Amino acid sequence: MNAIKIRFLAGRFHATPWGRNVNEGEVEWPPSPFRLARALLDVWYRRFPELPRERVEAVLRLLAGAPGFALPPATAAHTRFFMSANKPNPSDRQKIFDAFVALDKKAPVMMALPGEAPDEALNDLEDLLDGLAYLGRSESWLDAGLVRDAQALDINCQPVEQDKSAGEEVTVACLVREGDYDQLAKRPQAKQVVKGRLKPTGKAAPWLDALGLSTADLLSEGWSDHPAIEWRRYVRPIDALRPRIKPAAFPSPAVRSVTYSLAATVKPKVEATVIFAERVRTILMGIHRKVMGDDPSKASPVFSGKDRRGKPLTGHRHAFFLPMDTNGDGRLDTLRIQAKEAFSSDELEALDRLTRVWQSGRLQDVRLVLTSTERGSDGPGCRQFVSATPFVTARHYRKGRGDYPAWLSAEVERECGFHGLPAPLQIEWIDGTLDGAHKTRWWQFVRNRKGGQPLAGHGCILTFDESVPGPFALGSGCHFGLGLFVPVKD
Repeated sequence: MNAIKIRFLAGRFHATPWGRNVNEGEVEWPPSPFRLARALLDVWYRRFPELPRERVEAVLRLLAGAPGFALPPATAAHTRFFMSANKPNPSDRQKIFDAFVALDKKAPVMMALPGEAPDEALNDLEDLLDGLAYLGRSESWLDAGLVRDAQALDINCQPVEQDKSAGEEVTVACLVREGDYDQLAKRPQAKQVVKGRLKPTGKAAPWLDALGLSTADLLSEGWSDHPAIEWRRYVRPIDALRPRIKPAAFPSPAVRSVTYSLAATVKPKVEATVIFAERVRTILMGIHRKVMGDDPSKASPVFSGKDRRGKPLTGHRHAFFLPMDTNGDGRLDTLRIQAKEAFSSDELEALDRLTRVWQSGRLQDVRLVLTSTERGSDGPGCRQFVSATPFVTARHYRKGRGDYPAWLSAEVERECGFHGLPAPLQIEWIDGTLDGAHKTRWWQFVRNRKGGQPLAGHGCILTFDESVPGPFALGSGCHFGLGLFVPVKD
């Protein structure tokens, strides 16, 4: 018995079964005889055009029918890519699955060729296999050859009628025999060159020509399947694609802060910081719910601000949603979401899927483009910070608490202590934003969350004795952008 020996040099076989979509993530295993026959036909066209047609037909007849396989241990795996769709929106990307079979680089796949074969056909097969660089997608580099008089092959994958043992059934695309093809009631049309163009002759295409038909040819003639394929049910080992080694658990990157760039024809006004931040949180929680299979018991405490029993978290352990106007034009252009602890892998997946936020008044959605992730929740340090949004006290002022400005300064110092910041050396009060040409007074901001009463807002410049990381937010509504302090620009 002769056999074809295929060794995948990169330890991967990338191929999608005929009739399946690449994004289904299915892998072809064993490598189909039909695929190998078409690959050898391509080698003939490109590298051995001098080889007579009759001899190529003799080679491919060796692959026809249902050969048996000796399959090495393997595992099904895949990678995912987000490929550019060549559209104006840079975040508009298409998810692509690259499914493949992973196996030992030195472990060959053996395809047994039943029956006797003339030496000339075997020699030609050897030449064609030697010219074969890959099988399936071009990443599947291989070294293929012919083993003559192969002995003691451990055939573990063959047609169901030849193997009654327990195993996993799989459909394999085999190459139809020439005689069976000639008996088909309908066959594709043969073509010939007429005035530089291929024209149908009205006659049936020969077996070898049918094997080389492209998908476009089949669609143009209304074929739902390839006429040169014979679908056969095979039995392969039940663990043919089972992982052999338990994968090591690698912790997700310790990301505590993510930053997005906002894009829209009309961006949200800086006065609507709280409204926009609440909307982002609501959308993000919905995305995370989908990630977790719509299981409400798996809601993220970091995003919701509540524990599994529905009680509010203490110690500011949940996420801060901080929209910003970095260029001073009065419109939000950046969003920073940060937390004290690192986001989990499912939370990071939800953050990655956060790509747009709706606006009221029939305005265009705001598109979010993830621009950076950071291991720390705070940015670079600075000694002086200025209010970007109004600071709203968490407590109400009442008589008996002393002078109002002094009480207000004490509230700022108190909030700094809650957030692990040192007490500022100096607090200088200001009546509105200072950064940029567009000045916004504190009273113009929305200073309450949905359903709450608006409270008085104030702003100031904080000077510390030492460098402090930022930006940071203090006071009531600090998790939704109020009380935001940003480093003073030099």
